[in-house]
Amino acid sequence: MESLEAMRLFVSVIEAGSFSAAARITGQSPASVSRKMARLEDSVGAKLLDRNSRNLGLTTIGEHYFDKVSQIISQIDHLNTAISEQQTIPRGTLKFHTSPAICERFLGEVIPAFLKQYPEIELDVELSDHLPDPGDTTIHVDLRVGMPNDPDLVIRRLSHGVESVLCGSRSYFAEHSSISSVEDLATHNFISVQQNGYGDPVVFCRTAAGKKEIPVSGNLKVSEIRLLCEAIRSGVGLGLIPAWLVASDLAEGRIVRVLPDVEMTHSAFDHGIFAVFRRNDLILPKVRVFVDFLVEAFRRLDAEISQIAMSIRQQSVEHEVRAPDAMRWINPGGINRR
Repeated sequence: MESLEAMRLFVSVIEAGSFSAAARITGQSPASVSRKMARLEDSVGAKLLDRNSRNLGLTTIGEHYFDKVSQIISQIDHLNTAISEQQTIPRGTLKFHTSPAICERFLGEVIPAFLKQYPEIELDVELSDHLPDPGDTTIHVDLRVGMPNDPDLVIRRLSHGVESVLCGSRSYFAEHSSISSVEDLATHNFISVQQNGYGDPVVFCRTAAGKKEIPVSGNLKVSEIRLLCEAIRSGVGLGLIPAWLVASDLAEGRIVRVLPDVEMTHSAFDHGIFAVFRRNDLILPKVRVFVDFLVEAFRRLDAEISQIAMSIRQQSVEHEVRAPDAMRWINPGGINRR
C-alpha cells in the first residue's frame, strides 16, 4: 500500500509540475514530498526526476515509469469503482459516443426510455462522425457502423445493417456525364465525410468479377454525414452513404442510386451496427444494462432495417435485368437507346 501511495504522489508531482504544488494538493509539506520521492527512487533503483533543470522534469527512465504507473493507477481506480458499483444498483455517469445520424435515426425513443428505467444513471452523450481515439478510456460505449479491428475492444453486433449506396440527384446528372463503371467515379465530384483527418477517400468496390480500389476526390468534405445527405440532395456531387439514412429519399425519387450492382464502402464490407466497449468496462453494471438495452432496442428495429435491406437488394436485381435502361432517364443524351 505504501508503494501505491508513493506512485500516486509521484504522478501528482509530475502533473502539478513541482514539489510545492504537489504538496499543496496532497496536504503535505514540500520537504515531505521530496523525501518520499527520494525513497521511491531508492526502491526503484533508478533516478526518475531531473532536479537540475529550472523546472522539475523526468529522466528517460522516469518518463517510462510515469507512463506505466499512470496506467496502473487508472486500472486500480477503475477496479475499485467497479467493485463499489457492483454492490449497488446501476448508477453513475456513463459516457456514450455515436454519430449524429445514428442517434437521430434510431435512438430518439431509446435514450429517454433507458433513462426512465435507470434514473440513477447519468448519460453523457457525445455525437460525432469521427471515431473515438483508441486511447480515450473515458468513453464507455461507442455505437458505430462497421466492426473495429482492435483486440482490446469487446464488440456486440446489434444489427446486420444495410449496405452503403452511391447516390446523386437528378440535377447533378443533368449536368454531368453518366456512370457506367466504377472507373468513372474518378471523373466525378465526390463528396466525402472526413474521418479523423485523413486525406482524399478511396472507394472499395466489389462485384462478381472481384474487388477494385478507386481513388475519388471532390470540392467538398464535410464533418458530419447528415451534411453529406443535404449536399447530395442539392446536386453538389455524388456520395456514398448508408442506405438506412436515405431510404425515403430513394423511394420518393429525391435522389437516385448509381451502380446498384456494385457493393461499395470506404472501409470494410461489413455494414453492421455494433456496440463497442472496453473489456474492463464490462464489469460495470451501468455498461452492462446499457448494452443489453441497446440489444433489445435494435431487436425491435430489426424488421424496419431488414425491409430497407430487402429494398436495396431488389434495386440491384432490377438493375441487372434492365441495365442500361434503368439509367436512361438520368441523362438520356449519354446512353444509347435500343
